[in-house]
Amino acid sequence: MESARLSSQMDAYLQWRQEIHRELTRYRGWLVDHNVQNPELETKLEQALQTLKEDKITIAFVGEFSRGKTELINALFFSQYGTRILPSGAGRTTMCPTELLYDHRAGSSYIRLLPIETRMVGSSLASFRKIPDKWVFVPLDQNDPKTMKKAFAEVAHQKPVRPQDAAAMGFQTELLETSPDDLEKVMIPAWRHAMISFDHPLLRQGLTIIDTPGLNALGCEPELTFSLLPEAQSILLLLSASTGVSATDLDIWNRHIRDLSLRESTGVYAVLNKVDSVWDELEDEQHNQRELGDIKAQCARQLSIAPDEILCVSAKEGLLSQVEGNPQRLAKSLLPELEELLSNDMMRRKEYLIQKSVIKDIHAMLHGSRKTLLRRKESVQNELKLMKAQESGRKIQMGSLLSHARHEQGFYHKKLILLKSSRKMIEREGAKMLESVTAPRLDGHLKAAGHALTSSWTIVGMNNAIDNFFDSLKADMAELAAKQEKLQGLITDIYARYEAEQGLAPMDYPRFSAKEYIVRLDDLRAKSGSFRRNLRKLLIEQKATSKRFLSTVVHEGSTIYRLYLRSARQWLNDVLLPLFQNAQEQKALLDEHIKKLRTLNNTDDNAEQRIEGMESLLNDLAEQIIEVETMVKGLRKPAPIHQSRKVIPMITAQFSPRQL
Repeated sequence: MESARLSSQMDAYLQWRQEIHRELTRYRGWLVDHNVQNPELETKLEQALQTLKEDKITIAFVGEFSRGKTELINALFFSQYGTRILPSGAGRTTMCPTELLYDHRAGSSYIRLLPIETRMVGSSLASFRKIPDKWVFVPLDQNDPKTMKKAFAEVAHQKPVRPQDAAAMGFQTELLETSPDDLEKVMIPAWRHAMISFDHPLLRQGLTIIDTPGLNALGCEPELTFSLLPEAQSILLLLSASTGVSATDLDIWNRHIRDLSLRESTGVYAVLNKVDSVWDELEDEQHNQRELGDIKAQCARQLSIAPDEILCVSAKEGLLSQVEGNPQRLAKSLLPELEELLSNDMMRRKEYLIQKSVIKDIHAMLHGSRKTLLRRKESVQNELKLMKAQESGRKIQMGSLLSHARHEQGFYHKKLILLKSSRKMIEREGAKMLESVTAPRLDGHLKAAGHALTSSWTIVGMNNAIDNFFDSLKADMAELAAKQEKLQGLITDIYARYEAEQGLAPMDYPRFSAKEYIVRLDDLRAKSGSFRRNLRKLLIEQKATSKRFLSTVVHEGSTIYRLYLRSARQWLNDVLLPLFQNAQEQKALLDEHIKKLRTLNNTDDNAEQRIEGMESLLNDLAEQIIEVETMVKGLRKPAPIHQSRKVIPMITAQFSPRQL
């Protein structure tokens, strides 16, 4: 995939994103040049530019061991090295969750490994990411594939420990292999988490790949389920054609993956790997297709999805065929079909999020600037027409035009004063609204939850503590939402009065959505249920794991709460922005208009020269309109995946190309 579909898609996406960035920067300069910039507009543009800067694309591979996750990663991204760069083979090879990325801040490639013993302290992965000294650093020489392969093999390193120590670190000891050198010990991964940074074209472009080692890791590292996986644009659940959907496969699907398929930002795929294991060389192609169809149908029934939503592939054949340069073998592996669907759908979702989070608001601002310029142009055209029609008394007419412009200038000056007064009123009411969701309130909820959890180490007590925590967060958020609805009425009245006085069509302005965050909180609560049902076992065998789980749930709930508060504050900051922008731009245009009219009125130029002066003013407006329309056109340029006009099947009907 590195040299084909995804690479070209990402190139097109990055170019499109750069064009968006260029248009935003251009608009910012235009606002400054015409003296209509203000702190609120600057904040809005800076946030949009920062969103583009921090944008990245994440794809996660999930499944039990021996499903071929790492082999598929090798086939999709690293076949050009001519060998298996990531360790892949029979049995369990990925021993810890692994992130592959490109660290722009690092001077060279590396592997960072977090020792498995860090699970004993109960701290989260996020906290250890901030402590470099806790990680083992392994340098990478990517000019030597053999050296790279040897370094990558360290990720799969195992170590023997006592069963009670393995249980304390969160492992299900009955699933672990006995140490060949000491029958009283079991083998566990040497590392808790691995981060691999090296200079690869796709990784340099912003792609991050997450490889997970199976249910054991998903159960022991709640951050994978609550944070890393939900942030991915694509999640691939790997199944094996030789085993179908096992009990653990179904557990992973139900507990960690299924609900993510309902999110518009995440594409979820069920991938039936190792289809070459069911090929019978003594039978014809139709027979093999029927066999594969029966396996797909059985898997689909177990996962409760349609058979055509299961993608078939042979990662092994796909990798070998690319190394050999055998196109017929590659086509039979079905890897190209998976590449095309994955790249198209992943980029489609990413582009949709950029359009929703960046382009929509900035486009509305630009459209407002364009409408203001068009109204001013129409007014100047009428003045010019009047001047040309009356050959006598042009000096008097010029004075009349100047008087009318000053009257309009005074009108917009008063409107700005009134808008500032309205903003103060909104700020007062908004402050009351924000009293429902505050940092001190969150601290109180956290302290109450912490006290309840530490003082009641029983199943019922711990579950009640978590339920009370979620109830408190949701009550605060619902209270803010109710106050916001009342405030929305005042804002609607302010816009209606302004539109009526100006004779404007209804203006588009920012809306606040509480539902999005409340749904996220409810989803987190529901997802935590699968962990909470196993609390008895966690308390008895895996105290560090239970502490880590509870800490992660509370952290993620707090994050949603803080994002909700930030969104409410941002809405209050932005809600009157279209009105201020309209009034400021009108006043700035009138200021310039009056300046030129005054110059014309005070000179002894003849009538033709005065008309030329008005035409010059009209030309200036026309140039500004063209400049703004060019920026509007740049933002409205279809995203690359839209230009291809391709319709890609998706695993859920919740997200479809029509939504874009």
